[in-house]
Amino acid sequence: MNKVFPQGENDYAAAGPKAHPGGEGDVPQSLPRFLVAHCGDPASWIYSDQKCDGTNNCGDCSDELSLVTVCPPCGPGWWHCPSTFFKYCDCIPRRLCRDHIQHCSDWSEEYACPGP
Repeated sequence: MNKVFPQGENDYAAAGPKAHPGGEGDVPQSLPRFLVAHCGDPASWIYSDQKCDGTNNCGDCSDELSLVTVCPPCGPGWWHCPSTFFKYCDCIPRRLCRDHIQHCSDWSEEYACPGP
Protein backbone atom coordinates (compact mmCIF):
# COMPACT_ATOMS: atom_id res chain seq x y z
CA MET A 1 0.00 0.00 0.00
CA ASN A 2 1.40 3.40 -0.95
CA LYS A 3 1.60 6.25 1.50
CA VAL A 4 1.22 9.80 0.23
CA PHE A 5 3.50 12.23 2.01
CA PRO A 6 3.11 15.90 1.09
CA GLN A 7 6.45 17.29 -0.04
CA GLY A 8 7.94 20.22 1.81
CA GLU A 9 10.88 22.36 0.86
CA ASN A 10 13.86 20.62 -0.77
CA ASP A 11 11.78 17.46 -1.28
CA TYR A 12 11.71 16.63 2.44
CA ALA A 13 8.43 15.17 3.73
CA ALA A 14 6.26 18.00 5.02
CA ALA A 15 4.34 17.96 8.26
CA GLY A 16 0.82 16.95 7.45
CA PRO A 17 -1.54 14.04 7.12
CA LYS A 18 -0.33 10.75 5.78
CA ALA A 19 -3.04 9.40 3.49
CA HIS A 20 -3.43 5.76 2.61
CA PRO A 21 -5.45 5.27 -0.57
CA GLY A 22 -8.19 2.75 0.09
CA GLY A 23 -6.80 2.10 3.54
CA GLU A 24 -9.39 3.75 5.82
CA GLY A 25 -6.79 4.82 8.36
CA ASP A 26 -4.40 1.97 7.68
CA VAL A 27 -1.32 2.81 9.73
CA PRO A 28 1.99 1.02 9.10
CA GLN A 29 2.26 -1.95 11.46
CA SER A 30 5.84 -0.97 12.31
CA LEU A 31 4.64 2.14 14.18
CA PRO A 32 3.58 1.82 17.82
CA ARG A 33 0.01 3.10 18.34
CA PHE A 34 1.11 5.85 20.74
CA LEU A 35 3.05 7.53 17.90
CA VAL A 36 -0.03 7.89 15.69
CA ALA A 37 -3.05 10.20 15.83
CA HIS A 38 -6.00 9.91 13.47
CA CYS A 39 -7.42 12.92 11.66
CA GLY A 40 -11.09 13.72 11.04
CA ASP A 41 -10.72 11.96 7.69
CA PRO A 42 -10.44 8.28 8.68
CA ALA A 43 -7.98 7.64 5.82
CA SER A 44 -5.47 10.19 7.18
CA TRP A 45 -3.17 10.21 10.19
CA ILE A 46 -0.39 12.31 11.68
CA TYR A 47 2.34 11.64 14.21
CA SER A 48 1.14 12.20 17.79
CA ASP A 49 3.56 15.05 18.45
CA GLN A 50 1.81 17.05 15.72
CA LYS A 51 -1.41 17.28 17.79
CA CYS A 52 -1.97 20.57 19.60
CA ASP A 53 1.10 22.19 18.07
CA GLY A 54 -0.87 25.17 16.72
CA THR A 55 -0.52 24.05 13.10
CA ASN A 56 -3.26 22.57 10.95
CA ASN A 57 -1.50 19.27 10.20
CA CYS A 58 -4.63 17.28 9.30
CA GLY A 59 -5.97 19.82 6.84
CA ASP A 60 -9.34 20.00 8.61
CA CYS A 61 -8.10 21.31 12.01
CA SER A 62 -9.16 18.05 13.69
CA ASP A 63 -5.67 17.81 15.24
CA GLU A 64 -6.22 21.18 16.95
CA LEU A 65 -9.96 21.64 17.51
CA SER A 66 -11.59 18.22 17.78
CA LEU A 67 -13.36 17.21 20.98
CA VAL A 68 -11.11 14.16 21.19
CA THR A 69 -7.90 16.20 20.92
CA VAL A 70 -8.52 18.51 23.93
CA CYS A 71 -5.74 20.99 23.24
CA PRO A 72 -4.82 23.57 25.87
CA PRO A 73 -5.68 27.22 25.19
CA CYS A 74 -3.28 29.35 23.18
CA GLY A 75 0.13 29.64 24.78
CA PRO A 76 1.92 32.91 25.61
CA GLY A 77 3.40 33.23 22.11
CA TRP A 78 0.00 32.86 20.43
CA TRP A 79 -3.09 35.04 19.83
CA HIS A 80 -6.57 33.44 20.00
CA CYS A 81 -8.81 34.43 17.11
CA PRO A 82 -10.92 32.97 14.30
CA SER A 83 -8.09 32.45 11.84
CA THR A 84 -8.37 33.11 8.13
CA PHE A 85 -4.92 31.67 7.43
CA PHE A 86 -5.37 27.95 6.75
CA LYS A 87 -2.05 26.94 8.30
CA TYR A 88 -3.45 27.81 11.76
CA CYS A 89 -6.78 26.87 13.31
CA ASP A 90 -7.76 28.83 16.40
CA CYS A 91 -4.56 30.65 17.38
CA ILE A 92 -1.91 32.44 15.36
CA PRO A 93 1.69 33.18 16.37
CA ARG A 94 1.97 36.64 17.94
CA ARG A 95 4.75 37.48 15.49
CA LEU A 96 1.92 37.86 12.93
CA CYS A 97 0.20 40.55 15.04
CA ARG A 98 0.30 44.16 13.87
CA ASP A 99 2.01 43.33 10.57
CA HIS A 100 -0.70 45.11 8.50
CA ILE A 101 -1.85 41.77 7.02
CA GLN A 102 -5.15 40.14 8.00
CA HIS A 103 -4.67 36.75 9.64
CA CYS A 104 -7.88 36.69 11.75
CA SER A 105 -11.37 37.05 10.32
CA ASP A 106 -12.16 39.76 12.90
CA TRP A 107 -8.85 41.67 12.37
CA SER A 108 -8.22 41.41 16.13
CA GLU A 109 -4.54 40.63 15.55
CA GLU A 110 -4.13 44.09 14.02
CA TYR A 111 -6.11 46.10 16.58
CA ALA A 112 -6.23 44.20 19.87
CA CYS A 113 -3.19 41.91 19.93
CA PRO A 114 -0.31 43.44 21.92
CA GLY A 115 2.19 42.09 19.39
CA PRO A 116 5.16 39.76 19.75
